[in-house]
Amino acid sequence: MDKIIDLQQAQANQVTLSAPVVLRKTPEGETKTGEFEITAYTGAVVDRWWGKLAIDVDGIQAKASMPIFREHAREVVVGYSLSHKKENGAFLVSGKFSNVTEAAKEVQALAGEGFPWQASIGVRPLKILSIEQGASASVNGQDLEGPAEIWMESEVFETSFVALGADSNTQVACFSQVNETPAPVGNIPRKEHDMDITLSLLESKAPELLAQIRKDAADEAFKKGEEAGRAAGAADELARIKGVSEQAMAGHDDLIAKLMFDGKTTGPEAAVQVLAAEKKIKETALENLAAGGIAPVNQSTPPAVDPPAVPENPTTEEDFKKNSGLVEEFGDFETYSAYLHTEKHWDIKKAKRRE
Repeated sequence: MDKIIDLQQAQANQVTLSAPVVLRKTPEGETKTGEFEITAYTGAVVDRWWGKLAIDVDGIQAKASMPIFREHAREVVVGYSLSHKKENGAFLVSGKFSNVTEAAKEVQALAGEGFPWQASIGVRPLKILSIEQGASASVNGQDLEGPAEIWMESEVFETSFVALGADSNTQVACFSQVNETPAPVGNIPRKEHDMDITLSLLESKAPELLAQIRKDAADEAFKKGEEAGRAAGAADELARIKGVSEQAMAGHDDLIAKLMFDGKTTGPEAAVQVLAAEKKIKETALENLAAGGIAPVNQSTPPAVDPPAVPENPTTEEDFKKNSGLVEEFGDFETYSAYLHTEKHWDIKKAKRRE
């Protein structure tokens, strides 16, 4: 079953067609200066995730004169369209390069050198025929089985020169996703025309796609590995910095700050350097003290002094007291004086007797 649906129910309400561009030729085969022709759409059917999509060429409409931009930048004007036509089931747009803009001069010069410009043509639906599963309809001379959509009436509303198109096949227009219903998350209901995608099928039918899938998977794994490595490295670096900071000692703030952020010194290594710096400071202080201090007092032994002589025959009480032997023997000076007097008396008698 097929039916006309409201535009809000459409799976896509705008697409862009990547189309080949050629310079216009004269009947004699010579290039027409400043003109180009775009095969906007060939009538091909395109597979989308939700089914198939085709644009009825007979229902395409466009203004005779449309602005032509570069890379969809409205401020970068390349030229304008002169006309459009439907020929052999395809929709073509002819245009002319601007004579005044730098963009037009560059695009035309590159085209003259053989640069493979592509055109990106925007199309939006005006009337949509929805084809359900099991039903079919004819469009552009071919049968289209559902689920599918046919844009029975549509409008080409803008055109741009682009450096990279969506397909290298210059005879087939391709669609890029614009305002399209997103694919559902999870399992998509299987359709009758779906096929099992296996490794052997990809290897034989799409080796380039398989290589890209493998590359993307490897790049993603490498990215995750880098992120994990950076996280582990950040944790290790934080622990190293903390270990260095714990070795802080007064007077060594600059050294600690330097070691904390040199990216290599560990806590134990920082402790060794701090202790070495502290030792150096103390050695330098001792050297400075020795070099600039007061000379020490001479501590040489003074010359020996003989004790005063003890009077042997004291005649005064003071001298008597200095002679400990006499003090012990006589007790006091008076007894000693009496002894001397007696001894002197006897000495006189002895002398007289000898006479």
